Amino acid sequence: MAAGTTQFINQKLLEESPIFSKTRVDFTPTHPLTHLVVANNNIVMAMANKTLIRIDREHGPGRQDEIDLTKTISGAKISALFLDPTGTHLLISLKSNDVDVQPELYYLHKKWTKPRPCSKFRGSLVSSVGWSYGPRDRSDSSTGPILAGTTLGLIIETELNSDERFFSREVEEHYKQVFDIGKGQHTPVTGLQYHMVPNTTKYLVLATTPTRLYQFQGYVTNPAERPLLQQVFNNYLNVQERFLELPSKLKYSTLSFYYGPREEGSRMFPLQFGWLTEPGIYWGRIDPWEGDSDTVTVDCQLIAPGNDMDKDTPKTAFITQFHALMLFKDRVKGVCLLNEQSVFDDSYDGTYGGLVGLAHDQVKNIYWAFTEYAVYKYQVVNETRHVWRVYLEQGQFNLAMRHCGDQQAAMDLILTKQAEQLFSEGKWVESAMHYAKTKCSFEEVTLKFMDLEEKNALKNYLKKKLETLKSSEKTQITLIVIWLVEIYQNKLGHLRESGDNTVECQAEFRNLEEEFLALLRQQRVEECIRNNKEVVYSLLGSHGDQRSLVYLAQVLRDTDRVVQYNLRNKQYQAVLSILTTEANPELFYSYCPV
Repeated sequence: MAAGTTQFINQKLLEESPIFSKTRVDFTPTHPLTHLVVANNNIVMAMANKTLIRIDREHGPGRQDEIDLTKTISGAKISALFLDPTGTHLLISLKSNDVDVQPELYYLHKKWTKPRPCSKFRGSLVSSVGWSYGPRDRSDSSTGPILAGTTLGLIIETELNSDERFFSREVEEHYKQVFDIGKGQHTPVTGLQYHMVPNTTKYLVLATTPTRLYQFQGYVTNPAERPLLQQVFNNYLNVQERFLELPSKLKYSTLSFYYGPREEGSRMFPLQFGWLTEPGIYWGRIDPWEGDSDTVTVDCQLIAPGNDMDKDTPKTAFITQFHALMLFKDRVKGVCLLNEQSVFDDSYDGTYGGLVGLAHDQVKNIYWAFTEYAVYKYQVVNETRHVWRVYLEQGQFNLAMRHCGDQQAAMDLILTKQAEQLFSEGKWVESAMHYAKTKCSFEEVTLKFMDLEEKNALKNYLKKKLETLKSSEKTQITLIVIWLVEIYQNKLGHLRESGDNTVECQAEFRNLEEEFLALLRQQRVEECIRNNKEVVYSLLGSHGDQRSLVYLAQVLRDTDRVVQYNLRNKQYQAVLSILTTEANPELFYSYCPV
């Protein structure tokens, strides 16, 4: 990216409101925070004293409650929290420093005050969860089918139910291992998500480990059958699964998604993905309709923003449409995905303890950072404001135009740069059409094209420019019309005098003549010529184009000129026909002596 563009954007960012607007939440925990998850304006936090705090911001910031887990957890500690997109279902993954104590998974519904064990998961340390984004029952009693990834690389499908009528039995309605990424090795599943492709029966699953990004695809013939995704994973039982591998010494990686705006009640489906690992952020579009049959990720690239990641790898990162928000040990930083430039840097001085984590509310598209004793939210504010300029610098003109909004100056600059590039590539006509839409100096542009031997580009520029002029700009309209007549006449005259009687040459002449006559019929051109007809008649006459001259006289209803032409050519019958049709006594008597 050019230094000038980078400096311009950096200067603007200093002058404008930040792309990520930060607000501290009015909440101070009594003990250090260890975990935080957010979904649909529901926040769940875990404190070091093994207490959960739930805040329902959707129904007022004052609605919060505490749940003491000391008896439930006993000697274990919280490894991770997972909250479904509705903010209704919470999973608590537990582990112990004692090797003799097995990992466990607990389930806490929003309406409960005490979690229940998921007994079938005992012995498996759940490291990631892929929630259901499909329709739910109105009571929200069921999670729908979910995928759980473990630290041993297992992917398990289950469905949890909170219906009190079934309290006497296990919360898992079904439980089955559907795939094994680890193959017996300690390979934690660090990210996991599945979606149904809209308007199809196709499902896709993305899963990550510290070094690999896996893709699974397949069709589900019976959505009521459980496990729901068994058919998808069965496609990979006897063939090599699809994955991308990036070398990393880290024991973690982060998988995130950008969903974009959607209508209320519509199914969420990701538009982009981002995978943070040691080399950087690997990101791209999700498009199950493009690309080859075994990938849904397209237009992917790996970015390593600045030099910061060399000395301080982010703990986690989430992508927006055009940026990535990353959590470092002492700051939250935003970078542009398109050019890797820093657009936001928020340092933490440790006043409220060290930075602990970063979370994303996918439904509300709000990002949450927390230290040991404070919680902050970051909202994305007009992140597209300078995207057009980045695309412009990269020569992606259509994307630049799409994102410049109603900024007329920006649109003019984009069209000018595109016209300049097309001109440098020798695409004269296309360049001319773009120049005609700009506010570039008419004299400078026409001089560019006048130097070319081929005048088609100049002709097209003048025609397009004529369309953009206001009716009040009569002088420039007259100049362009006269110029166009001259250009057409030069070309028609050249074809007439070439002596080339081939079919191709004759066809070219007819097409060009019809194009010229069509120009003369345009209302704006006709009005201009009517006010300058002697000049145009003289021009046509100097080129010997009597056909066009007579045609123009007919268009202008200049009967006197038409009669004179027919008289010179001794077309007396035509003269009588015109005089009879016109029924103008003065005109009739003036030509009687003839």
